[in-house]
Amino acid sequence: MKSEVSAELKRKSIHVIPGFLAYPVIIWIGRLAGVIISAFFLLLYTLNEISLRKGLNVRVPIAYDTYKIMARQEERQGRYFTGTIYFWLLTLITIILLEPRRAVAAIMISSLGDAAAAITGKAIDGPRLPFNKRKTLSGSLAMLATSISSCLIVGLQLPTSLLASLTATAIEASTRTSVLDELTVPLALLLVLLFSP
Repeated sequence: MKSEVSAELKRKSIHVIPGFLAYPVIIWIGRLAGVIISAFFLLLYTLNEISLRKGLNVRVPIAYDTYKIMARQEERQGRYFTGTIYFWLLTLITIILLEPRRAVAAIMISSLGDAAAAITGKAIDGPRLPFNKRKTLSGSLAMLATSISSCLIVGLQLPTSLLASLTATAIEASTRTSVLDELTVPLALLLVLLFSP
């Protein structure tokens, strides 16, 4: 296995956790539990970001450990981990604003779909996208398939599933940095699922 694939698997093994837990937490336990958990992680990662940027060397539990495993080289050099703040902030807003099944679908796409794109893109060295050479066709197809599957698993109608999945895949494919796609993809999903029938 290529070392970059192995590294991506390690990083994304954490990234997929919210996607796998969204359904049992939000649907079975309840929306309030999802709000509390999201707010908790948003707080932890915000404190970690402050520590990193200010050079405080405070090891915020969970957040710092995640940073050590998931941070890319540019994040380590720049001492930031802003993508996690974007992700948890938008997860919190998504759970508050969307009905539970749509919220779960959005979180699953942002988590599982993104991971599928990254891992497949590294594992299968296929054609690059003409509008973003950092992304591959195989990665985008993997994200699309994972996203549609996620929506259908939680019970969204096929037209809504296709709209959300195609939008998320297009946004992920167009976003130039991995930090920004933690903002652009969840935000696009929130808007699509908030205003679609």
